[in-house]
Amino acid sequence: MKVLAFDCAGAQCAAAITVDGHVVATERIEAERGHARLLMPMLCGLLERANLAFAGIDRFAVTTGPGSFTGIRVALATAHGLSIGTGKPAIGVTVFEVLAAKAAEAGRGGPRLLIAIESRRAECFVQMFDAQGRKLTEARMLAPESIAAWVGADQIALAGDAAWRLRPYLADCIDAGIDIGKVDPAIIATLSESRIPGPPPAPFYLRDADAIKLSDR
Repeated sequence: MKVLAFDCAGAQCAAAITVDGHVVATERIEAERGHARLLMPMLCGLLERANLAFAGIDRFAVTTGPGSFTGIRVALATAHGLSIGTGKPAIGVTVFEVLAAKAAEAGRGGPRLLIAIESRRAECFVQMFDAQGRKLTEARMLAPESIAAWVGADQIALAGDAAWRLRPYLADCIDAGIDIGKVDPAIIATLSESRIPGPPPAPFYLRDADAIKLSDR
């Protein structure tokens, strides 16, 4: 299976092509803004390096959030357009799932793992997983001072770009590693391979968007 996966949900524009589970091309640009300008040239460049065309991709995989509203919309619109143009499915996965899978792959996800993602507000986006990357809770938006009561007393590992905000409130926590805070597009591709294609992926928001959602257009 040939998968083209990409992420614009955070402060990066990242993409990877995998063929039968093996990474054949990948690229990442740190970017707070400008995802619309960066993404398509990046995808075209990756395809050229892999000697592939969009029509030769079996499925497109994309992060649905949470994260930058603009970046998420850019990525989802691109995935939707490529899906329509090629007749191949677009698969969405959350940033939480990608980071949890990365921690599990590195053997640093347990016994429980708390993923914390920056919201740029007083609260953080959070979700708990087990050591195998399976979700234990639904995602929520919580203030750091509320996290201890929600997590409970048992030991937990922390990952994500907002983990540093929660650490002072969790006395018995493990640092899962700052490298796990970046979304790896190769893991997006891997997760997408086991998903059954369905409707086009939709934005995964935990608070109201400051701009129009794709579904509102």
